[in-house]
This record gives sequence, C-alpha cells and structure tokens, in this order.
Amino acid sequence: MHVLSFVCKGRQQILRGVGVRQGSLVVVLACSLALCFRVEAQNANRANPERASVSLTARVSVIGQSYCHVDDESFAANLKLRVTFSNNAEHIIILSRKIESPTIVHVALSAEAGENGNFVYSPDAHSTVAQLPKGPRFGGTPNPKLFVLLRPGEQFETKVSVPVFGASDTAIAKRGGLLAKGSYVLQVGLQTWPYEWPYFSAEASAQDIKKRWMKYGHLAVGTVYSSFAPFTLPEHFETPRCP
Repeated sequence: MHVLSFVCKGRQQILRGVGVRQGSLVVVLACSLALCFRVEAQNANRANPERASVSLTARVSVIGQSYCHVDDESFAANLKLRVTFSNNAEHIIILSRKIESPTIVHVALSAEAGENGNFVYSPDAHSTVAQLPKGPRFGGTPNPKLFVLLRPGEQFETKVSVPVFGASDTAIAKRGGLLAKGSYVLQVGLQTWPYEWPYFSAEASAQDIKKRWMKYGHLAVGTVYSSFAPFTLPEHFETPRCP
C-alpha cells in the first residue's frame, strides 16, 4: 500500500488520515502548528522529476468533482481529469497506457499567472511505501496491452483523479496553504513511466528498456506537465465526512 502525504503551509492542527482513495493510493494531508511535518520520501530523485521531451504534450480538462469534509474548517475536492497526450514529434513515441494519478499539482488564479510560476497552491508530495507489487516483465518489444505507439500527430486519452484541499474560511485558507472557494486553473505533472518506485518494484530500469525498444520508437519515461485547466470550488456543496 502507498500512503501519499501532501505537505502544505502552517495549520493550527494536524489533519490526520484524510482518506481520498485512488486505487491503492491513500492520499493524506499532514500539516503542523506553524511548520509542516515532512514525510521523508524513500526516493530522493523524485524531488526534481525528469521532464519528458517537449515532443509529448498533455492537455487536461476537469470532467467531474466530488467533495468530502476533513474537519470543521477544511475539505477535500477530488477532481476527475480527462488527459489527452499528443505526439508533436516526427518520430513514434512509446507511451504507457497506465498513467498513475499525479502527485505534482499546481493551482493558480489564471493560466498567465501559472505560466509565470505564481501558484496559490503547490503542495509537496511525499510517498511512504509498505510493500511494492512486482512490475511486469518486459521483453524485446513493447506489449500492446501495456503500451501505445503514437505516430506523429496521434493522440492517446486516459482519465486520472487528483485531490486538492481547501478551507471554507478565506483567512484560514491563506494561512494554511489551502484553497479558498472560487475559480482557479490547475496544472498536473504526469509520470509517463509508472513501472518503478513508488508504484512497482522494477525488474529493469526505464533507461535500459528505452534502449532495448529504440527501433520501435522513443519510450516516454519522464514527467509531462499539462496545460492549465479551469475549475471552480463552489460556494455551496455537500461534504460528507472523508473516509
């Protein structure tokens, strides 16, 4: 099981066990009195993820929202995203059909502000892993059940979910690094190679497999940062207790 902690700015109390489930991934928001608890990542190189080639781009749109109540002040909004990858290169790109829910989340007041790096919400994500399942064995050719070969100009569509955390009171939201109710734009960082920590134990490195499959195309192994998609946290919504 994976436990993912989003670490935000100061909160007046620790929010324990916020259960926004995404498959086997349990998302937890953990913040302390004036400083955040840092849940140590077990893989340091995830702090600065490798970017995939700009030849592969991703466009996202928010197609659904659900909410749950964290405590008397805070709530979690689970955003369902449609993701469309596009091959803008002049060569074939080999892309995993399995795309995990993103752990890199940026929220800004506008796309222009986001492009300039002015985010109002950008939590640090850290993973704690109890036990990893074994990854699939990869042969000499890409398995079509696991990978799609995108020719120049072709697209691949999938869906993922991502949580964002907010507060009903604007002052609490600003003080705690949470989102107030209102309109925003969202960008996510999508990991194109899921068959490694913190999702699977890897039999071979992505770079080795990339070299092995070079004659079939360029294997996408880095992080693709999406376009910005608008969404709104409405003034009124039902918020059952988070599981």
